[in-house]
Amino acid sequence: MARKIKAKLVLKLRAAGHSRSAIARTQGVSKRSVIDVFDAADELGIDYDDVADSGDEEVYSLLFPDRNVREDVYADPDWERVHRELARTSVTLKLLHAEYVDACAAEGSVAMGYDRFCKARTFGGARIRT
Repeated sequence: MARKIKAKLVLKLRAAGHSRSAIARTQGVSKRSVIDVFDAADELGIDYDDVADSGDEEVYSLLFPDRNVREDVYADPDWERVHRELARTSVTLKLLHAEYVDACAAEGSVAMGYDRFCKARTFGGARIRT
C-alpha cells in the first residue's frame, strides 16, 4: 500500500518558500505528489495558516476527500450470535466460521477468510483494515 503524503508538512514548507522540487527531494516523495497537494490547496483556497492547528489526517482528508475511502466487500457476521454460540460447550470458532461461509454462499455475498474472521471477532466485531 502506498503511503500518504504529509500534506500539512508540504503546505508548511510551501509557506516557508521551498520549491516543489525541493519539497519532493527532502521529503522523499514524487514531485507529482507535491504538485497534487499544491493544486488541491489552491483549488480550495487554503494555505498552511488555515490548517496549522489541524492534524495530519484531517488536512489530508480535507485536500483529498475521495482518497482512501474503502468499502468493505465482506458480509458482516452476526457477532452477537457468534459470541453467544462460543459460550456453549463444543462450539468452536472454526465451526461458526464454516456456518458463516455457508450462509454467505447461500445469499450470494462474499465471506471473509478464517483469519480475518478471527481477528474481527477479537476486536468485538469491529471492522478491521488489513
